Amino acid sequence: MSPVGWIRNGLGALRAHRWGAECPDGTPVPSAERCAALDCDSVRLPALRQGDRGTVTCLESPGSRATGRLAAMGVLPGATIVLVQRSPVFVFRMGHAELAVDGALAARIRVRREVHTDFKLRSAPPA
Repeated sequence: MSPVGWIRNGLGALRAHRWGAECPDGTPVPSAERCAALDCDSVRLPALRQGDRGTVTCLESPGSRATGRLAAMGVLPGATIVLVQRSPVFVFRMGHAELAVDGALAARIRVRREVHTDFKLRSAPPA
């Protein structure tokens, strides 16, 4: 990868995103009724497995101090995260930063899982 590509890849988490763009309803504030009606496929961060990648769709309880801390750390809708560790605290990577949060704070983050497409299919050996 070229140095420019490496920088673009690393700074991708810092790109500006339209607030709520990842939500099918266009809102960063989740609602159980609205999410069920839209058949939203986002899950809470603790539902991810170690190594899973996801895009933040919304933050629960957006007016709370705890969610404000997440926003101050850059955990906003549209950010791509990778879950690094689940215990004793949740550690996730955003760009080149690794952040650690407790279970209660991690449960406020809703993400849409991303499918890994970084593998190559091998062709069948010649017969």
